[in-house]
Amino acid sequence: MNHSKLSDHTFKKGKFITPWNELMSEIGRENSWYHGRLPEYLWIALIINFYGREKGLVKCNIILNKLKEQDPTLITPKFSRILNFETEKQTKLFSFLLTVIDAQVLSPLTTIFTYSNFPVFSSKFQSNMSVDERVETINSVMEETSDHQSYLSTDVRFIIVYFVVLSGKLQMQRESMTMLLEYPTLSHEDERMRMIRPTVRSMEMLQNEIDPFDGKYLDFFWEAVSRMSDCKLFYIDMSSELPDTKEYMSRVKVILEYYTDLLISANPLDNKMLVLLGITTYSYKRLIELVEHELFYTISGRGIVRTVIEDYIMMKYLLKNESLHADIWTEYQYYGIGQYKLIVERFRLLEKELSYSHVSYEYMDSLVNEYKNKEFIDMDTTYFDKQNIRGKAMSVDEKELFDFYYDYDSAFEHGLWGAIRESSLIKCNTPSHQYHCVPDIENNQKLRNVWHDCVSVMNKTLNVLEELYGIPSHLSAGVKEYEQ
Repeated sequence: MNHSKLSDHTFKKGKFITPWNELMSEIGRENSWYHGRLPEYLWIALIINFYGREKGLVKCNIILNKLKEQDPTLITPKFSRILNFETEKQTKLFSFLLTVIDAQVLSPLTTIFTYSNFPVFSSKFQSNMSVDERVETINSVMEETSDHQSYLSTDVRFIIVYFVVLSGKLQMQRESMTMLLEYPTLSHEDERMRMIRPTVRSMEMLQNEIDPFDGKYLDFFWEAVSRMSDCKLFYIDMSSELPDTKEYMSRVKVILEYYTDLLISANPLDNKMLVLLGITTYSYKRLIELVEHELFYTISGRGIVRTVIEDYIMMKYLLKNESLHADIWTEYQYYGIGQYKLIVERFRLLEKELSYSHVSYEYMDSLVNEYKNKEFIDMDTTYFDKQNIRGKAMSVDEKELFDFYYDYDSAFEHGLWGAIRESSLIKCNTPSHQYHCVPDIENNQKLRNVWHDCVSVMNKTLNVLEELYGIPSHLSAGVKEYEQ
C-alpha cells in the first residue's frame, strides 16, 4: 500500500483527515486485522503454518467445504462461530478435522480454549506437546501474521474470502474471480501475485461489514493469550558519546560579554538592546542547563530546544514589527510582566498558604512593581501582539523551524501522547501481548541528541545581534565552525 501524502489529506475543522477515512468510517480496533480478525482465524494460520502453503491451502479447502456443509448459514469461518455450535455439531466437525489434520496442529489453541470452558474442542485436540511448546507455537504464528500484508496473513485472508464466496455472500466481477481462483496455484514469488495479493486483502477487509466482530470472544482470547507468556522488553538507545561542549560554550560567553560591555558602556538605557540581550542570555542559560546537567538525550533537552527556537523567532518578530509600534520593546516587557501580575493576583485571592511552592509570589510582586506601579499594568491573556508562535514563525520566514522542530518539542512540553510513547514507554516484543508498551521506570530509553540543534539555533540568535550591532569577525567565526 502506498502511503498518502499530507497533501492528500482533507483539512476540516482543524483536523487532517486521511483519504481512507474520508471515503469510509474509521476502522476501529476491533475490526483491525491483528486485534480483531486474526484471533478468529488463528486456527487457519496454524494449519497453513504446520503443513506449508501448498498442502495447507488444500487441507483448508477440504475443511471449509465440510464446514459449509454442516452450517450453510455461516458467512465466515470464524472460530467463535464454530465454538458456539451445539455439542453434537462440534463433535462431528472436530472428528472430521482429525481425519484431515493431526491433533497437534490445533493443539496449541488448547492453552487458550481449555477443557473447563471448551471441553469438546480441548478433548479432541490434546497432544504430547508441552505447554511451553504450545505457547511458543502460538507466539511464533502470531508474530508472522502480525503484519497484515505478510505472506501467511494473506494466505489466511484468501481462505476467508474463499469461504465467503462459497457462502454466496460475495459477488465479484469475472476478472476478480479469476484472480481469486488463481491465487492458490501461484507462488508468492510469481509476478502476478503483486496484483492479486492486494486484491485479496481488500476483499477480505469488506467482510467486516457483513459479519461483525464478537466482542466477548475477542476479550476472552486476548485475556487468555496475554497470560501465557512474560513480556520481552526492548528499547532504543539513541544516545552516543557526550558531545564536547566546553569550547563552544566559552566562545558564546565571550560574545555575550562583548555585547554586555557594549550595553553598559555605550547604550546603558537602550531598551531595545536590553530586550534582545535579555532574550539571548535566557537562551544561553538554557544551554548552560543542558550542558551542566547532561540533558542531551532527555525530555528536558527537548524543552530547551523549544525555548531557544521560540526566543529566536520572537527576536526576529520584534525587529520586523518594530516600525508598526510606538515602542514594541516596552510593550513586550510589560506583556510578560503582566503575566506575572496575573499569577500574583490569583494567589492573593487564595485563602490558604502554599507552604512548599517553588513559586516566590512576594518576589514576583516586587518584579511587577519594578518599573511602575502595578495599578497601571494591564494583564493580557492573549498571545503577545495577538499572534501565536506559528504565525510569528511564518511572518519571519522561519516556518521550517516551527514545523520540524518546535512543534515536535512542544509535544514533550505538553505531555502529548506521541512524546510520552517515544520517551516513557518501551515495547514488549511478545506477539500474544499485542506488542503492548510498558512504562520505562528504569529510564532506559534515551532520545536523540539535541546539542547540534541547540548550537544551530543559538548561532542564528547570535547572528541577529551581529547584524544589528556588529562584532569582531574572529568572535563570530569562533562559534559558526561548530555548526553541522
